[in-house]
Amino acid sequence: MKMQSVLFGFVAMLMLSPLSVHAASPDKDKPDPCALFKPDDLTKLLGGTPVAKANGPSCSWSVEGSSKKLITLKYPGTGMAADMAYATAKKNATKGGSTITNETGLGDSAYSRMESYGVSLVAIKQGHLIQLQYGAGVAGTAKDLDDLRPIAQKVVEGL
Repeated sequence: MKMQSVLFGFVAMLMLSPLSVHAASPDKDKPDPCALFKPDDLTKLLGGTPVAKANGPSCSWSVEGSSKKLITLKYPGTGMAADMAYATAKKNATKGGSTITNETGLGDSAYSRMESYGVSLVAIKQGHLIQLQYGAGVAGTAKDLDDLRPIAQKVVEGL
């Protein structure tokens, strides 16, 4: 449940940003967060063939009977709006004493964070912002982050 509330807060922050108002308008180029992956891309990470469930700008991937879940968000804005959203998200990620780790080799800039539900990773590449949240409802580990990095690399390469 904590994972959904963290994602909701991030999505709300992005969607309420004054620079992202245009993102709410219907647009054939509107990003589909479920299109970032194919089920086969996530089979190893989630331990079976996952099913995607879209929810606005986010997509939740899970396998029936498993507590593991991957939530993806592709920010609908681009360029300066995405750059500002990334900077704000990174600044907010350190509030409350949380520690972030800068990630190398993932787009123009990326960071990860251990969460109470698992791990999160946020990356920006050429004005396109994505967030991945992976976990099983328990505190994140270095192994969780190691498992998520190749998935993040795949999606960042496609931006």
